[in-house]
Amino acid sequence: MTFRFETLLKLRKNAENLEQREMAEIQNHLYARQNELQDLNSSGTKNKEELQSRLQQSIPGRTLDLYDRYFQSMGLRSGLQERIISETGEKVEAKRSELVEAMRKRRVLEILKDRDILKKKRKVLKDEIALMDEISSARWQMRTL
Repeated sequence: MTFRFETLLKLRKNAENLEQREMAEIQNHLYARQNELQDLNSSGTKNKEELQSRLQQSIPGRTLDLYDRYFQSMGLRSGLQERIISETGEKVEAKRSELVEAMRKRRVLEILKDRDILKKKRKVLKDEIALMDEISSARWQMRTL
């Protein structure tokens, strides 16, 4: 008993698997950027604390300038990471909707396949019952003769 759309079902399953892989790649990219932003923020916090402790002592103006440039650079890098995270989040949502659509298409074919299998089983059962009825009726006729 083969399903007439079996090839199409396999094709849809493959398309869904590709969508899942692409979704996983995008999510991994998103998580990596989020971790990088977290590292930047923790590094910035740590260096701010270090600066606060060094301000208790006298430090040269050049060192203050270096800290200032560092914090400006951290702000730019954090802003860039936040923008990348935002764009990647949008990509994740778009890919999620594509994945849901691929899953829906595959599921439609699986439902059709299940119905087709059930229909064939019912037909086989009906044919068996008809055959048993024919045999019973033939035996009954032979017995009455």
